[in-house]
Amino acid sequence: MRSVPFRATAAIAWVAAGLLIAAAPAQAQQRANLLWLEPGKVDIARIIGLPPAMNAPEQKREFDEVLQITLGRTPEREKAAIADQYQTLARFLEGADIPFAGNQHREVRLLFREAQVELGIVLLSVRRLTNRQRPFTVWNKVRVKPCPGGRPEGSSFPSTHAATAALYAELLTQAAPELAAKFEERVTDYGESRLVCGFHYRSDLVAGDKAGRAVAKALLAERAFRSRFDETRAEIRLALGLK
Repeated sequence: MRSVPFRATAAIAWVAAGLLIAAAPAQAQQRANLLWLEPGKVDIARIIGLPPAMNAPEQKREFDEVLQITLGRTPEREKAAIADQYQTLARFLEGADIPFAGNQHREVRLLFREAQVELGIVLLSVRRLTNRQRPFTVWNKVRVKPCPGGRPEGSSFPSTHAATAALYAELLTQAAPELAAKFEERVTDYGESRLVCGFHYRSDLVAGDKAGRAVAKALLAERAFRSRFDETRAEIRLALGLK
């Protein structure tokens, strides 16, 4: 097992993740940048499969679903969906009405940020294999109207937002099982926000959810990460307002 520094700087890790869009093979990229997992530890491509073909009936059904959701969104739901574009633990918990004293618990913020970086690096290896157009870029008699503001680029499959939410839920449940139901409700709501904004299809969310949970479970099975997590468990509970 590789030795992993317990105080890896989140900012440096994010820069490393951004630099992964290079021409080197995915496994070589992971070997240079993963914080906790061994390269190839999680076979995301096998776990999530591939999205429907653009001319497949399933693709049309998914497009029609997103179209109807966007046409029916209310100003209130749109506002919440726009806020959910932020992939942070604070926003995830805020949307679930769970208090989070993250500013007072640096170790909690770092731990979850590092887990999120790990997820992002693993996802890059499979996102390079797909080029699914996002709903708001597809013309099918009528266009999907995206939420105002920034529009995501790159492949729609899988949803990194859904993956992040699932990752958070799996890790948080380990520390606060009494809130498991609220975490899972938030996973669903967080993913639905991506449909509300016309940024993803349903199968993008399903794939992202599978990926996030797989990475979370792999991290918790890794001795170094598990040790760090167990050391931080009490602080996670305090950050959530629990004893």
